[in-house]
Parts: sequence; structure tokens; C-alpha cells
Amino acid sequence: MAALSVQVPYPVFYDRSGNPLDNGNIYIGVVNLDPVTNPIQVYYDDALSLPASQPIKTTNGYIYRNGTPANIYVNASNFSICRIVTG
Repeated sequence: MAALSVQVPYPVFYDRSGNPLDNGNIYIGVVNLDPVTNPIQVYYDDALSLPASQPIKTTNGYIYRNGTPANIYVNASNFSICRIVTG
């Protein structure tokens, strides 16, 4: 039997102190460029039919959509990502 890796169901983002990023902004953009000034389209579903606007807000380290943690998807093999702490 092959071993399976246990993965978290949602990505968690942290602030500079190592705490879950609360009220933060996530930007996703063109690979090797600043994602704030060079964003790419991001989606809430793997069918790429539910666009997400940037910046993507975090609550307690998670990206939320309609009050529940959410994953995000891009139509790219590589991308840049950054988090900005607000407040």
C-alpha cells in the first residue's frame, strides 16, 4: 500500500510574527514580477468560473468567500504571490 500525504484543506497565511494573517491582503500576479502591479486573474473554483477580485482578504490566516474558508485557483503554471499586512 502506498503512503498518502496528509494535506491541509486550505492554505494558511501568516504575518511577520508568525501569527495567522488577520485582515491581510493577498496578491497573485505574473511570475517574477510584483503581483500588486502585475496581477493575474484568480478564481474561487477549479473550473475557473468564479473570479476573485484582488487583493484577496484574509481572516485568521485563511482566505474567505461568503463566510467560509476558500481555496483560490489560477490558470498559470507559475505565478508570484505576496501578502500585505494591514492594520
